[in-house]
Amino acid sequence: MDLLLMILGVIIASLFMLGALFTTLVPVLPGGALLVIPGALIYGWIVDFSPFSVAFWIGQAVLIIVNMLSDNVAQVFGIKKMGGSKAGMIGGTIGMFVLPLVISPLGPLALIFGPLLGAVIGAMVGELYMRRKRDEVIKVGLGSALSFLAGTFFKVLLVGVQIVWFYIAIF
Repeated sequence: MDLLLMILGVIIASLFMLGALFTTLVPVLPGGALLVIPGALIYGWIVDFSPFSVAFWIGQAVLIIVNMLSDNVAQVFGIKKMGGSKAGMIGGTIGMFVLPLVISPLGPLALIFGPLLGAVIGAMVGELYMRRKRDEVIKVGLGSALSFLAGTFFKVLLVGVQIVWFYIAIF
């Protein structure tokens, strides 16, 4: 019976871990790094909490906080690095959330490409608002795209660390 409970706990926790990776890759959906915690809690309730030390829970919390902050920091840093203004930074951040909603009839494509295109278009609109030259606007848009992709890569890496840490703890 213990083996069956352990298998059930691992399966349910693994579904949460997959959900964490998916929602990290598709940034319109909330959750991401947060989904690792319910997976670990459910595993603990079904099987045992003893594999999870205080350091595990504190480390998970720190990784979640860093994950949440990294998205906005990467976006702002990329736009600023390419010479963007505050209007470009604000436009990029707003566009990342608004465009997926506007193009939602496209279904999964809106979730996958909407945040990236929204960040780029928003940053470019912000720079156009500041009456920047076309070359500068394109450069800021490129910076927005690169920073968005780098931020997403970093977030996936952080969630990967959370997930690997979970599996190391239970096995």
